[in-house]
Amino acid sequence: MSVQPGYFDQFQHADIDELADAIGDLLQNPITIEDADHKLIAYSSHGESTDLARRSTIMGRRVPEKVLTRLWKDGVFQQLLTKEDPVHIPPKEDIGLGRRVAIAIRKGTDVLGYIWAQEENQPITEKDDEILRQAARVAVPRLVQRQGKRKAEEQRRKEFFWELLLGNHTSESFIKRKAESLQVELPAQYLICVIEAEETRLEQYLYPLLLRDKLLWVMDGAQLILLIGLNSQGGRENALLLRKVEQFLDDSLEKLVDHTPHGKATAGYGKIYSEYSDIVRSYREALHVLEVKRLFFEETRQIKGYHQLGIYRFLRQLKSWSDAEGYVNEQLKTLAAYDQDNQTHLLETLETYLDSAGKVNVAAQHLHIHINTLNYRLRRIEEIIQVDLDDQNQRTSLYLDLKLNKMPDTTGK
Repeated sequence: MSVQPGYFDQFQHADIDELADAIGDLLQNPITIEDADHKLIAYSSHGESTDLARRSTIMGRRVPEKVLTRLWKDGVFQQLLTKEDPVHIPPKEDIGLGRRVAIAIRKGTDVLGYIWAQEENQPITEKDDEILRQAARVAVPRLVQRQGKRKAEEQRRKEFFWELLLGNHTSESFIKRKAESLQVELPAQYLICVIEAEETRLEQYLYPLLLRDKLLWVMDGAQLILLIGLNSQGGRENALLLRKVEQFLDDSLEKLVDHTPHGKATAGYGKIYSEYSDIVRSYREALHVLEVKRLFFEETRQIKGYHQLGIYRFLRQLKSWSDAEGYVNEQLKTLAAYDQDNQTHLLETLETYLDSAGKVNVAAQHLHIHINTLNYRLRRIEEIIQVDLDDQNQRTSLYLDLKLNKMPDTTGK
């Protein structure tokens, strides 16, 4: 049915449950109203017909996580966040969700919550959309007050997380007391993970995953910083936590691939700790991983954890020592000069060969050349810089210096 402009003005002072009932009466269908975190605020008493998703929402006082994840995956929430009009949603029987029409309750660009109409008793047409538009406008004052309290509590939790990340607290008992006062559940063991992607709202695109795993997180520019943990300790649990983190990052990076420039997003995480005064260490380790991955993107493509860095973990310190001594690898300097004078690519060939652990078949494939051509180049390298590539000590030294040459100068020159 259609309504006159300003129809819902009569409900300006009604409570949120009365508003839900009024919408339900007009649409002759069940209504639920949720806040921005998908916690149930009100639902209509209209009729008894309802589907599994609505029953679960009412009983659990929030939308089930499997429903949220599916709606994000299908792009429903992306439409709600960007459109001011109602969104008509087809049924998704596999998660117990019947046909729906939903609209975001917004103040300016901020989404405060959502109104959901279950299309159970009769169809909801585009003419009925005006009912939801007006209802969403009149619901704003009720949700503003609720959002203010929620945001204040969330801000206090984020400030506490930053205090931990920056190492402001060293007393475990104090940390636990403050966490309890803020209703922050600290797992028995944890690590810090950082996801980085330019020019995208990471928290928006990853919201269903953050909600699913109930993670403590903050944003720092283009970085999403998360605490991921388990509520038990031990060697087996360490392995479980690492698998949990790797799966979370695989899910996150897959979700971001269509929303980041050139599909480029990266992540790193620190070591596992149980004392919360060590959170600053795990955070620094995660940042170290990202620094290494920025410098050596191809070489570390499969690496996410600090414990996986291997020799790359020491490059920063080695670079500092080399720069302090004014050290230059004369062999690599000679080879670079030869390449410049002869328009060859022997330095690249050497690095690719060493990156491939001396496997000529693999190196030739990466360089897109015949294996005979690679063997010829390797002999020329040995002749030009007087090196024995079968000598592990010489190979290791060349490999390290090739990587150190890619790092920024540490002397400030």
